[in-house]
Parts: sequence; structure tokens; C-alpha cells
Amino acid sequence: MASCCLGFRMRVLNRVVSGIYDAALRPHGVRVSQVNILVAIAYSGPVRGVDLCHTMMMDQSTMSRDLERLIARKWINTTPGVGRANLLEITDLGRALIEKIGPDWEKAQAQVHEICGPALAANILEAVVRLDKLESQKM
Repeated sequence: MASCCLGFRMRVLNRVVSGIYDAALRPHGVRVSQVNILVAIAYSGPVRGVDLCHTMMMDQSTMSRDLERLIARKWINTTPGVGRANLLEITDLGRALIEKIGPDWEKAQAQVHEICGPALAANILEAVVRLDKLESQKM
């Protein structure tokens, strides 16, 4: 089991990959998990937190901690939505951060591609697309 457990191997790979991105992004005062949320909000436009959690397959408590930091740094705004839900929207400062970190993110991306190799990198991207389709079918 220890030599072939995909769960264990994926967790190791996740820690290594996250560390590479976090090291590259550290000078900008942001972690890869926060950048992922920031980019998802920029891509989605104004979005409810619960919808963002679903899209990113994250639990609300994890999302809340990162959102608090992004809001405190004025990279994201919240505005009233329908009912009790607030909408999350990227600010100009958030967009500027995404642009500023681009070169460092690209270096980290290249390093991760080198570790994974082209086939694994492509398979990981494809697996997430398949997972998203499976999740959509559940609804």
C-alpha cells in the first residue's frame, strides 16, 4: 500500500508543488491558495462565496480564512447580493497584483512542469476537467 497509494503520493506532490508556488509568491505577500481564489473571482466576476466554494471544491471555513486576508488587503470587495449573500469582486489592487505576480508565477509553473513532466502535467489538467464534468452531472 505504501508504495502505490495515490492518496499519499498526491499529498506529497501537493505539498511540494504548493511550496514551489508559495516560495515564488512570498515576495508579493500572497500564497498560491489565495492567488487561486483571487484569479477565480477575477474570472467569474461578482460571485457568491458559496458558489466559489463549489467551483473550487473547497470547504467554506478554508475559503473564509483566505477571503478575510484578501479583503483585508483590499484585493477583493464584498457587495450586498440577493438575500443574505454577499458578492465577491476583485478590486483594481487585486487585478494589479495578478499582473505583478505573473512572471514569478510563470517561473513556479515551469519548475512544477519540470518536476511532473509534460505527460503528468497534461494528465493532471485533464483529470480536473473530468472531475468538474462529474461534479456537474451530480447537480
